Amino acid sequence: MTPTTAYVLALSGAPSAVESLPSPQFCFQLRPLGYARLVHPRAPGAVLFGAHMASKTKKKDDSPSFGWQDRRWSPGALASRAVDLGRFKFMGFATYPFHKPGEPKPEKVEANCISIGACWVDLDFHDHDDWKHLPPAVVLEAVRNTCAERGWPSPSYATHSGRGLLVVWLYPVQPAQTVMARHKAVQQVLHEGFRHMGSDPSARTMTKQFRMPRTVNEKSGVPVSIIWPAMVREIERTTFDELCRTVLPFKRLTTKEREAKEDAAKAKRTAARLAARTPRDGHYGARLTGTSYWCTIRADLEKLLAFRHGQKGVIDGKSRSEFGAGRNAWLTSLVYAAAWDMTPEELDAYVIECADRLGYEHAETKSKTCSIVQRAKQAARGLRRTFKGRPVDPRYKLSPARFIETLAITPREMRRADLRILVDEARRSENAVARVVASRRAKGVKARSSQQDLRRQVGEQALEMVAEGMTVKRAAELYGASPRWMDKALRDARAVAGIGSVRKERPAFMPESETTIDQPLLVVDDVANTLDTIPQATHEVLRGIRLDAVDGVVAGAVVTYSAAVTTKGSTLLRPAPAARQLARRALSCPDLVGVGA
Repeated sequence: MTPTTAYVLALSGAPSAVESLPSPQFCFQLRPLGYARLVHPRAPGAVLFGAHMASKTKKKDDSPSFGWQDRRWSPGALASRAVDLGRFKFMGFATYPFHKPGEPKPEKVEANCISIGACWVDLDFHDHDDWKHLPPAVVLEAVRNTCAERGWPSPSYATHSGRGLLVVWLYPVQPAQTVMARHKAVQQVLHEGFRHMGSDPSARTMTKQFRMPRTVNEKSGVPVSIIWPAMVREIERTTFDELCRTVLPFKRLTTKEREAKEDAAKAKRTAARLAARTPRDGHYGARLTGTSYWCTIRADLEKLLAFRHGQKGVIDGKSRSEFGAGRNAWLTSLVYAAAWDMTPEELDAYVIECADRLGYEHAETKSKTCSIVQRAKQAARGLRRTFKGRPVDPRYKLSPARFIETLAITPREMRRADLRILVDEARRSENAVARVVASRRAKGVKARSSQQDLRRQVGEQALEMVAEGMTVKRAAELYGASPRWMDKALRDARAVAGIGSVRKERPAFMPESETTIDQPLLVVDDVANTLDTIPQATHEVLRGIRLDAVDGVVAGAVVTYSAAVTTKGSTLLRPAPAARQLARRALSCPDLVGVGA
């Protein structure tokens, strides 16, 4: 038995000597099994095969019903599937995940593809007048000439499906999800390059399946065959990177080039954002850098020195709790901060200036700061020191907490001297709130109290208009406000009007034995005079009342609330604390001690 006979018998399903099966020499010898092993050598996952097959169910007229069926086998298992592959006509270039028996198959979508080892273009030249009368070999020659003119790699092989032409570029298997974007780009460029030859736009996707050699095209009745090259050994593979480099109209960036491009884009966005910001008065611009940080620390030190000692100078030899740090602590602290934002020449002059201000001799000052100045000069020359295995700036880098401890800065001094960085956590929070408030005021946002006063005044005026028959919507249009805002204004006005017109007897929590109070009962009918009527030094207003309350409770006297103290936000909520049995807040008032325990 000749090798060729053994090869044909093995592919036909005969159980004879598969192990001695020789590799096919010519491309016309490739059957579905050999073709599948050629396209998917050592590819991970399962190869997808499909065909239109008759199903078990029949149509109403007892004619057979055909449906699409697919099977998936690993490339290593294809050698034992020669008979099975004879039932299928289509195969894809991508592989898919394995699935266990009984589990559903992963869908045939690009998101489930594992590997890909080819790019292709499907030419339906039989639909174009310029090419439909030409033989497939002539069309293939035109394709190869186009690739040569554009500098693209030569195709690996081409199959004639009876009517069209499938041109394929093979390359080593690539992870599908990693190269997905570039694979789509290459497919798009190839499609556009051969659109004039009838490139099929639906054949670009990674999940597309094509007819295998030695199968018959039902539409034309012609068997599918590889028309180029003639020998299997002439099928050459390119590389995916080479194909992308030559086909795609742009160059793929290296990691270093991509990072540089991203950094340049980020720097451009940052520069545009900073250019739109207005620098603040007394600061070094809107951009915060290391220089601005140390300049702010030095400014804090200068403000603290002026606040604590003024013109009298630093007092040495006294208690730190009374006079703070001495001259030596001030000298080193000032030079520590100045070393980060001054040149060595400026730093030398600054040390002499600090000596004159603190009452030191020049030589003594230089000896106390020689180490700080020396490290600043090393940093100016670009020298670095090794700290925990990494190069760092040789200058001393003290934290704000270290400055606070060295100079014994108190919370009172932090607030009175208006320090910005040399502060504790509480003062830092206050500064943050102040910055937010100042920013909101600068943008035109008004304080809540002023908004409430304005809403109450408008509500009082609109209340009269509504009483005369005007609608709330019309009143809102007169003031240029929304109906919802006008509803809030009217609600506040009605609440204030109700509080100022009704009198309430005594708080419910007072026992009868304590109903006699020397202080006279004050009833205020005019809301505008409430604050002038009530003694300011002897009462405590308990905010928060019921919606049906008629007045508020003031420690020491039963009086009505004023317009300035009755509204909380825009709604009057909850019963008054004094109206509850456990109103402990009122017990701090001198006139009610011992009442309502």
